[in-house]
Amino acid sequence: MPSSKVHFKLYKAKKNWVSAGLVTTAVLAGLTLGTAKSNDVVAHADATPVATQTVNQQTTTPASQTTETNSAVDKTSDQISQVKDELNKVQQANDANKNVQKTNDANKAADQDQQIVNNHKAAKQTVKDAQDAQATAKLDVDNAQNAVKQAQENVDKTSNDLNDAQAVQNAAQESYDGNQNAITDADKDMNTNIKPAKDKADQAYNDQLAYQKQLENGLSQFQGDLENKKEAEKAAQTKVDNTNNAITDAYNELRNNIKPAKDAADQAYNDAINDQDVKYFDAKDAAKADQAAADQAVAQATKSANAANNLKQAAQDAVTSAQATLDAANHQLQCDMSAWRHNRNHENALAVNKSKRAVQAAEDALAAAKHNLDNMNNYDALKQAQVADQAATKALEEANAAVAEDNSEWNQEAQAAAQSSFNTAEDTLANAKGSFVNDNDSIANYVAAKDKADADQVAADQAATKATDSQAVADAIKNAAQTALNDAQHQYQREISGYRHNPSHENAVRVNSAKQVRDNAQNVLDNMNNYDAYLAAKDNENAKLNALYQAQQDEQQNPSDWTEEALDQAQSEYDDAQNAAVAARAKVADKLALANSRASLKNAKDTADKAYDDQVAYINQLEAGLNNFSNDLNNAQQAVKDAQQKVDDTNNAITDADNDMKNNIAPAKAAADKAYNDQVSYINMLEDHLNKLTGPQLAAAKQATAAATKAHDDAVNAKTVADNNLTKANNNKAAADQLVADAQAAMDTADALVDEKVPSYIKHDDNQGTTTDDNGSTTNVNTPTDNEAARAGAVVTIPVSTGAATATTPATMTRAQYRAQLNSAAKQNALPQTSNEDSVGIMALGTVSAMFGLGLAARKREA
Repeated sequence: MPSSKVHFKLYKAKKNWVSAGLVTTAVLAGLTLGTAKSNDVVAHADATPVATQTVNQQTTTPASQTTETNSAVDKTSDQISQVKDELNKVQQANDANKNVQKTNDANKAADQDQQIVNNHKAAKQTVKDAQDAQATAKLDVDNAQNAVKQAQENVDKTSNDLNDAQAVQNAAQESYDGNQNAITDADKDMNTNIKPAKDKADQAYNDQLAYQKQLENGLSQFQGDLENKKEAEKAAQTKVDNTNNAITDAYNELRNNIKPAKDAADQAYNDAINDQDVKYFDAKDAAKADQAAADQAVAQATKSANAANNLKQAAQDAVTSAQATLDAANHQLQCDMSAWRHNRNHENALAVNKSKRAVQAAEDALAAAKHNLDNMNNYDALKQAQVADQAATKALEEANAAVAEDNSEWNQEAQAAAQSSFNTAEDTLANAKGSFVNDNDSIANYVAAKDKADADQVAADQAATKATDSQAVADAIKNAAQTALNDAQHQYQREISGYRHNPSHENAVRVNSAKQVRDNAQNVLDNMNNYDAYLAAKDNENAKLNALYQAQQDEQQNPSDWTEEALDQAQSEYDDAQNAAVAARAKVADKLALANSRASLKNAKDTADKAYDDQVAYINQLEAGLNNFSNDLNNAQQAVKDAQQKVDDTNNAITDADNDMKNNIAPAKAAADKAYNDQVSYINMLEDHLNKLTGPQLAAAKQATAAATKAHDDAVNAKTVADNNLTKANNNKAAADQLVADAQAAMDTADALVDEKVPSYIKHDDNQGTTTDDNGSTTNVNTPTDNEAARAGAVVTIPVSTGAATATTPATMTRAQYRAQLNSAAKQNALPQTSNEDSVGIMALGTVSAMFGLGLAARKREA
């Protein structure tokens, strides 16, 4: 009932789009009936009552026929080319035969005569082949003309269909525009009057609220600022005075205490770090620490790699599980289908539907699982491609540098190979990037795990390199000590040898000095070896301690005679290892004490350096702050005055804003909101009618027009192809005609050469007796044919075109008759005609339906 009231109200209000919609619906239904037959429209009882025109037309010249015609024309072109080759050979032989001279050599004369006769036969065959090509070319022209005519008929038909579809679309557009105009008017009224008024009222209301809130917030802020600035004035003066005093004290402290302490700490540390044994201890400790870090990095890299592999294995397991689920779902579907076939009741049908949904869900899950696994594999390939691309890039850079330094042939070849490898790597990387898709959390987690594993492996490699380098530093120090001992030992031996030859006081002093150098070098090397033994003893002590802890846990968790005995054994081994470590440490205690003192001296140096740097930074900070505090003091008094003025102005503005809101802004907003809501309801009712009726009608009509346009375009394209084929066929026909004329001229020349140069008995062999022509026909000739008149009466076999037929029919006639036929005009074959009588009756029915619709609309208007 509300809907009827609304339509009646609109009709009484002279909304013409209502009656226009009814009229358009009737017209479109009539036109649809009129075009349904000719456009192969299939109507359904449940179809939407709109102008749906389905174009499913087929051209009268199918693509296969056009292709066949084109292929036949191309074959004819090849045939003509082959005959031209034959004709060239005959013409060349004619030219050669013209120059043949008489000779007394019987054998040579016989060979010359036979060549002339053989070329005469070849000329006859060439004429026959040219005539065959001419007949084929004529048939191609006929077929191409038929195709052109049929294509033109199809262009005309699809053009008519397109006009009909456009008429339907125009009618639907008229109805749609009428309805749209009503909406446009309502929207215009909304946009011109109602919505601007509402927006203006809303904006005024919101602006007033924001303004009041801003005033209230500002008042509180201004009051706080007033008190703060009064305190800031006092604080600024205090900061200036205190800062000046602090700067003076800081400079005195730096000169009198901090700088001297820094210099002393630096000197003490520098003296301590030059001991060679301590340097070796440090290098050995660094190598040991770096090796421990490398072992930890390797463990972490292994853990990260396992995590990534586990994610990938989980993806593989998901594929396997999803496949199993799909197999089970398919099996259940087969069972349910079998039950339904035996008993087609409602329960079995529901079971089948449920199984189908399960199969679909399983297929989706399997596709998703495979997608994840594939993209994990694609990411692995991408990582490999990135590594290969980096290696290829580095190799290319090195090759380019080598060429820049030495542009030799060998370097150029290496550069070309590097460039090729780089191009391949770039292509592989581009393909790998295109194949990888990161579109869900599962893949993103694998990418993160894989990247972490690779990063951890890089860190492990770097740590291993660092450990190797650190060990090399320690080894170099120890090797240097060994070298120094060897040199000292050799020098000591040389000094002893000198003393033995000359046991003077000077040589004795030199022997003692060399011995002291050797003993010192030996002591340095012994300390290094002792430190190595100490580190090994500490490692053994730690290992035995861990074994002791494990034995203690075993005893606590599973007490027995065996575990108690193992605990005693572990305790004994730990005690021995501990004693060994203590003994080993005693051998390097002095040097460890020196190393420890060096560490404390380093700490003292760092502390003194930091104290010096902190004092300098503190002085700089004080001097920078002094300028800021002076500026703050100058600005504080003016800030107090400004803050007081803001407080007074804000109180007055709050009172004025409250009065304006109550008396003007709030009432205007309420009235604008009501007018806006009423207009929105009216527009929604209009748009509902547009969306449910006239819109779908117009969309269907446009779809039909698009289909008809495509069919017409396809027909025009087919016509173009047919025209091209006809042009090619006509060209072949002209070439074949010329070829026949040229072949006939060549045969005439061959005839003349036979008459001129060949003896009668040879001519007799050529033209008399029982002969077989090129088509296999046998002719009995009992008289010589030594002249042109006789040859003109000879019987030849030629192909004769039979119009639209695709084969040729041989006919027997004289050469004179054949030449007459070459000059006759070609026969024109009639093309079949087409018709579409049914479409006329259907269109008439459509017109009657349209008139019926218009009558209904008229009666509705009268009522």
